Amino acid sequence: MENEKKAALIHVATITGKLMLITTLTALLLACVNLLTEPVIAANDEARKNAAVMELFPDATEIVSLTETAGDTYPDGINEVFVVYKAGEAIGFCADAQAMGFGDYIGMMVGVTPDHRIAGIRILTIAETPGIGMAVAEADYLSGYEGLSGPVTFEDGANHADAISGATYSSRAIRNGVNLVLDYMTILDDMSYLTDGSTQDQTSPAETEEVGNE
Repeated sequence: MENEKKAALIHVATITGKLMLITTLTALLLACVNLLTEPVIAANDEARKNAAVMELFPDATEIVSLTETAGDTYPDGINEVFVVYKAGEAIGFCADAQAMGFGDYIGMMVGVTPDHRIAGIRILTIAETPGIGMAVAEADYLSGYEGLSGPVTFEDGANHADAISGATYSSRAIRNGVNLVLDYMTILDDMSYLTDGSTQDQTSPAETEEVGNE
C-alpha cells in the first residue's frame, strides 16, 4: 500500500512538473512573439494614422504630434493630436480619437480646420455588426460631417448629422468622437503656443497606406 502511495505521488509530481514546464515555455514563447511583433504593430499603426492624415490634408508638408507637450491634457477618448502644416503654416489638426460603438470602440482620425470645422473623418479601427453597423465607416456617411462645427447633433439644425437607422450605437460613436475632438479644439485655443511653429516631434507624411483588418 505504501509503495502504491509513493508511486501515485511520483506520478502526480511528474505530471505537475510537465505542466509547469509547458506553461513556462508557452509564456516565454508568447513573450518572444510579442517582443518581435510589437514594433511591427506599432509601425503599422503609425503608417495607418499618417495615411489617414494625408487623406484629410493632402497638401500637408509636415505632421507634428503634440503628445509630449499636450498629452496630459488629452481627455479620455483622444489618444493623440497632430498639427498639420503646409510650408510652415498650420492648415489644420487631426485627432486620433475613439468612442464606444455597439460591440467595441471605434477608432477614428478626425480632421479639423483652423476655424474648428470638420475637414473629414477616416476610420482607423472598427468591429461593428457586419452590414448595418459597418455602414458608419463608409465614405458617403462620413462625408455628412464635413463642414460641421460643434456640437454635432442628430436634431435638425446647422450642425445636423444623420444617424443610420438600425445602427444607433455605431452612429452615436462617430458623433461622440467628433464632438470630443471639437471640444478639445477649444482647449488648444488656450495653448496656442503649442501650435506656433513646427518644433514638436515630427512625423513625415505617409507614402503608403495600411489596410486594417476588422
